[in-house]
Amino acid sequence: MAELYIIAGVPGVGKTTIGSLAAKLMRTRFIDLSEFVKSDRLYTTYDSRSRSYVVDLRTLSAALSSVIKEEGRPPIVATHIAFKPRGCKVLRVLVLRKNPLSLLTVLRSRGYPIRKVAENVAAELMDEQYVEFVHKFGRSKVVQLDITHLKCHDAARKAVKLLSKGGKGDVINWISLLEKNSKINRLLSFISTYC
Repeated sequence: MAELYIIAGVPGVGKTTIGSLAAKLMRTRFIDLSEFVKSDRLYTTYDSRSRSYVVDLRTLSAALSSVIKEEGRPPIVATHIAFKPRGCKVLRVLVLRKNPLSLLTVLRSRGYPIRKVAENVAAELMDEQYVEFVHKFGRSKVVQLDITHLKCHDAARKAVKLLSKGGKGDVINWISLLEKNSKINRLLSFISTYC
């Protein structure tokens, strides 16, 4: 059975940058799922309002599965979609996390629509990606890494260790942290205004 690693997280956390660096360190292929979908036209339509492609998951699963089966080593797949390619075994899932206030700055600098910024910041605040991947793959296969204050190469080295050697990863509770720093109200106000 073909095997793969997954690097997950909301947009703006660094999946592509950290995932590609980790893949180089592990001497394996990196697959950015959103680029794969676009290049192979595995979408049914483009939603201009949300600036995202609507993906046909069955077609995507079959296409990605055949690519993974051709690889000599398990590749790293970067995604925010909690799914498993048909006939493949997910070895480990690493969910990248970023302080929601830092994420807010990153997404705004990329020119995302304000509603999409608010939705992604809310998803990060509420652990949405982590919960979805744990639900899909089980707690034993899913770990988190807080990359908020890490340089890309340091984050990639930690990612390699967590993916290939295991380990517990980080325990993250943004709500407690932001309450301690008296910043939660500002963030909740932003989210409630635009979501």
